[in-house]
Amino acid sequence: MVGGEVAPWPVLFVPEERLGWSFSDRDRFRRTFAEPKPSIAPAAEGESDRVQAVRRRLPGRLAWTWRFAVVGAVLGWVLLVRRHTAQPDQHLSPESVLIAGAVGAAVGAVAWVGLLLGHLSVVRRYGSRRQAVQLHRNDAALEAWSARRAAFEDQEGRRLSSLPQWVSAPAPGHRRIDVVGGNLWGWEAFLTVFGASALASRGPMVVLDLSGEPIVGELARGAVASGLDVDVQMLPAELADSDLLTSLDVPSLVDIFIESLHGGDSKATRGERVLDARLLGALCEKLVAGGLTMPRIAAGARVLLNEPSDGEQLSPTERAELADQVFSEAYRQQSSGSLRVIEALADSLGGLGQRTPRRPPADLQCVSISTTWRSGAGDFLADLVVAWAARQIASDIEVATLVVAGADELAPRHLERLSDLCNRRGTRLVVMFRHLREASFEMLGAGPVAFMNLGNPQEAARAADFIGRDHRFEISGLTRSIGGDQTHGVSDSDGGSEGVAQTGGRERGASTGGLAVAPSRSWGRSQSQTRTTSRDWGQTVTASNSRNWSDTESRARVYEYAVEPRVLQQLPDYAMVLVEHAVAGVQVKAVEINPEIPLLQQADAEWSYQASSIVAKFTQGVEVPVGAEAVAAPQADDPRAVTGPDAVSHPRGWRKR
Repeated sequence: MVGGEVAPWPVLFVPEERLGWSFSDRDRFRRTFAEPKPSIAPAAEGESDRVQAVRRRLPGRLAWTWRFAVVGAVLGWVLLVRRHTAQPDQHLSPESVLIAGAVGAAVGAVAWVGLLLGHLSVVRRYGSRRQAVQLHRNDAALEAWSARRAAFEDQEGRRLSSLPQWVSAPAPGHRRIDVVGGNLWGWEAFLTVFGASALASRGPMVVLDLSGEPIVGELARGAVASGLDVDVQMLPAELADSDLLTSLDVPSLVDIFIESLHGGDSKATRGERVLDARLLGALCEKLVAGGLTMPRIAAGARVLLNEPSDGEQLSPTERAELADQVFSEAYRQQSSGSLRVIEALADSLGGLGQRTPRRPPADLQCVSISTTWRSGAGDFLADLVVAWAARQIASDIEVATLVVAGADELAPRHLERLSDLCNRRGTRLVVMFRHLREASFEMLGAGPVAFMNLGNPQEAARAADFIGRDHRFEISGLTRSIGGDQTHGVSDSDGGSEGVAQTGGRERGASTGGLAVAPSRSWGRSQSQTRTTSRDWGQTVTASNSRNWSDTESRARVYEYAVEPRVLQQLPDYAMVLVEHAVAGVQVKAVEINPEIPLLQQADAEWSYQASSIVAKFTQGVEVPVGAEAVAAPQADDPRAVTGPDAVSHPRGWRKR
């Protein structure tokens, strides 16, 4: 507990080096219920057809009623005759014959109609009972299927709730990582998340906080709470107790001082640098016996400049040797400009160098420069701090991770040298830039780069250019056409024909039968004439309607940004875009660096556990259908499933001081 709130240190200091977390949508791993919904069988369709068939045949059978009426009348008359035969004394009257026939006909008709209606009622009741049985079976099957589906969804919800909603984003590779953009709040969150995991997984860490504001406080509190040794140097307030110049000989001190003096000044010639090194080296050779501290160097420079001094830092012997043995008066006059710069910078560093022993080793070493406003002395001190870190790594002191926060004003050659040292000795180097200017842009590319919020449009465009472009297909045009056609036509035809046919013929003949018979002759003539007239007419009407429409989509291959600049401009404070150039192409990943995300996961897991307990309480005594366990069994083999906070291995033990 920290200030009444739960601290996330136990879940941050775990042996898993990470930059943050990536959101994982649990619904992507949701499985669907494979069993199909039972088909609802029709409720006694055969019986319904039977009832309909009986109803269809009913009118025809009712038409047979007269037949049964006749049969009944006959039976009535038969009974009447038998009665008269049995009792001959009774008179058989016409009225009795009519009554007996009418009663018999009525009884026969009623009996036939009752039989038909009874048959229809029996068929209807039988069909209703079969329909009720079928409906009950359908309801039972649907209820059982719903129970199995509910059990599956309940167990699937439990399995999904056990999956982490935020997955760790591991730090790629083992080399350098550059972080560009963001603000101090985002930097503090990143140092807390990454630093905690790096301490637990890799070992000792050195953080150079050059941002001007202490952003390592939260990481330091977490390290102390986790039982780690922490050493924080707040500069320039604690310059006298700093070991930046401890155990330095004269050549090393001169190199560090002169390189920090000129920094990234490209206008400084080699001659100027050599001259400054010559002056400072000669001065330090006379002061090394009494100790190389910044106040003594400043006092010695004032002696060479013939400036007044308080006399407390140098002994009379040292003063005399400096005045008489270090350079001639004319040489010092010509080099007075360089001597004044050396004196001013050495004097601005106060009591730096007064501490002779090294500070005790610690798991987390933080050197933080806190200044109200940037100044030349502050930039000079920042270069000294970077040189001290390079000396720590070069001297084979165990440093697993080195973080330089606020490296915008550092000289590119110093960062390159520091990167080479870390690469050769297997030290993870993390360099953080507030802005993506030309100097910092030239430093990118040695490893993965994480971009945070870049509000400046030019810097965002430069970052998008670094991420690169890729080919993809985009919609270039949409075309929609709608048309129609309607035709209507009428055609009339009228025609006729007329013909005349005429035929005619003659025939003549003679015959003779013998001598006594006179010859006979015959002749005939026939003529016929036929006249035909015909007329035909017709009308044809045609009509047609047609309607058509079409949608057309065209795509074009474009070569555009993989990440648009406006996306980098709108990033939240606790978000970053991790970019890694690989053989397969550019890999871009969104990463969240909020240190409270593990607490959200714990709260989500506790809520899921409580919800599962409530569901189990209310479902106690309810028989789980067979098959639900078989469906949910694969969750045991899911590599993403976790069993709880106890499944996380405890970080390795650290010594306490």
